[in-house]
Amino acid sequence: MGRMCRLPHAILVLLAALPGFARGAETPEARVGLKNAEAMAVSVHLGTDNGVGEESDFAAQAADNGAVLLDPAELYRTLFWSQPLSPEAFSRLEPGDVVRPSVLSREEHDAVRKEGRARAAERTARREASRREAARKEIDALRERKARLEERRDALDDRVADAEKTLADEEGRLDWISSSEERDIDRSLQSLQEYADRRDELQEQRNALSGQRPYPSGEIHRLSAEIRRLNDRIASERDAVRNARDRKRSARSSFLARKQEWQTLVAERRQATNEIRSLDRKIRELEEK
Repeated sequence: MGRMCRLPHAILVLLAALPGFARGAETPEARVGLKNAEAMAVSVHLGTDNGVGEESDFAAQAADNGAVLLDPAELYRTLFWSQPLSPEAFSRLEPGDVVRPSVLSREEHDAVRKEGRARAAERTARREASRREAARKEIDALRERKARLEERRDALDDRVADAEKTLADEEGRLDWISSSEERDIDRSLQSLQEYADRRDELQEQRNALSGQRPYPSGEIHRLSAEIRRLNDRIASERDAVRNARDRKRSARSSFLARKQEWQTLVAERRQATNEIRSLDRKIRELEEK
């Protein structure tokens, strides 16, 4: 733990006489490195691997010539991070401040550690409280989103049910129209063949009469009129076949459109259901943390 301490001048003189201070000319001078405002701690760059342990004590020389006690909390090869400092002590230190070993009594050493542990525990408690509050807000937001999705899913249930009924009606209509129109098409195609055969027969008769002398104009006119009537019937039957096929295509297109609408609604409902399940998992995970 770290504790800001403004040591009397006599004690600073005593510290300067200690072996750790006297080695300043022999080893790189330890200095404050980085400041972590969130942790209220500073790093100390020792400049060498000198076997610093958690029981070691150090004092940083602040700009106001006061001393700030530092206790190693996180040890690395050539540096350490101090335990949390008080806001006042933390504000007095700046990168580059000289750090030297300090000698404390067991009581002073334990008191410094106790203060640091208390600050660390307080910071941990604040962080945990902040985490719980953030989790609570996230859970509330997830539940609101889930409620909206449930409303949407319920509405989609009704729309899917309506779409299924419409689709069933369209499928029945398609089957009926397809069957009915197919019979009409078959009849028209049969009539077309009969009319075409009869027309060809009459055309052959007319062609045979056209070479006779005297020219049988009356019979040829009669045959020509009958051929024209047959051509009209053929054209009418062809229109009937085309219209019947158009009605079949229209009925199928209508059925496919209703089917697409139903599939889209089912997919939207499935997506909403999956999102609700995902939100349930996230809520459970946040509640268990």
